[in-house]
Amino acid sequence: MTANWFEAKVKYTKVDEDGRARKVSDSYLLDAMSYTEAESRIMNEMESVISGDYYISNLKKSNITEVVPSEDENDDRWYKAKVAIIDADEVSGKEKSSFQYYLVAASNINRALENLEKALSTFIVPYEIASIADTTIMDVYPYLADGERPIPENLKPLVEETEEEIEEIEEFEEDEDMNV
Repeated sequence: MTANWFEAKVKYTKVDEDGRARKVSDSYLLDAMSYTEAESRIMNEMESVISGDYYISNLKKSNITEVVPSEDENDDRWYKAKVAIIDADEVSGKEKSSFQYYLVAASNINRALENLEKALSTFIVPYEIASIADTTIMDVYPYLADGERPIPENLKPLVEETEEEIEEIEEFEEDEDMNV
């Protein structure tokens, strides 16, 4: 399934270390199926991050096709990379490039290039990194299916299902499907 990335700009009042309040605008990237879902998701995410009033000043579809996260906690910035995928036309023999945009987590631009090249190392087709630039994106919220969402530590399942119970449920569902 292909991700649908949206870029949201959120404006809010931030209190600095010296106690002064100032208005800021931060950008976030999130995966959603529609504008409505994107707006709902960014509002849910911001409620846990921002105390006080905020509003979404802009919500647009992003041209990002892939996000390259990093396990290194020092990679706290996001860089946008333009990658040319080179394809040869078999009929005319000419090379044709199509562009894809990647968002890469890194601590600096050299590290971004390194992380991107590592992510692209599995490509079979030829490619060329056309550009890498710093972005104002503060954080990325990928889509998590229900089964992928981490269960908070303070919550425990009421009952652990055994393999036999799971098989019984699946058999029951199959029988119900046949009866319909």
